[in-house]
Amino acid sequence: MIEGFQPLEQPQSNEEISVDTVLTKTEVDAFFQAIRREYDGLDSDFRKRVCLRDQVMMELLFYHRIEVSELLRMEVSDYNRKSAVLMIHKKREKVRKVTLFSHLLQEQMGQWMKERTYFEHGGLYQNRMFLSKLGKPLSMKMITNIFDKYRVMAGIEKECTPKDLKNSLGRYGEELVRELG
Repeated sequence: MIEGFQPLEQPQSNEEISVDTVLTKTEVDAFFQAIRREYDGLDSDFRKRVCLRDQVMMELLFYHRIEVSELLRMEVSDYNRKSAVLMIHKKREKVRKVTLFSHLLQEQMGQWMKERTYFEHGGLYQNRMFLSKLGKPLSMKMITNIFDKYRVMAGIEKECTPKDLKNSLGRYGEELVRELG
């Protein structure tokens, strides 16, 4: 050791994932089935639009591991419908390109892009991808409330967050591989 200098320490991961809060394959399946059941049971076009928005957001979190903060910053121009590429604006002005691999998610995103205009209300936020019913940007709390609504509908009793849904893809894949043998 050189006098006056301390050895470097191994950096600690600031993002530890608790297995207790990560959703299982069964829970993820139940979660998305709850959203689909809700959508199929709705009779109001406006409520169907809200449910479509919720489904697209939750699928982006899960299948593409998009951070909630990134989801909240998305703008309409970030999605290219022809190539199904979504530009994700990360911290420090970094951009990550994500191709929506699911044809169903591509269709839902395309439908959402048409339907989202009903949420604009001629306001300042018409470029935002996801808006509240009042035409304002969604907040972190609103995303948590949306997630909790479907978590409860799916019968998932453990305390978990949208971030836990985002972090569940790896576990989902492991369980799927085990099921397939």
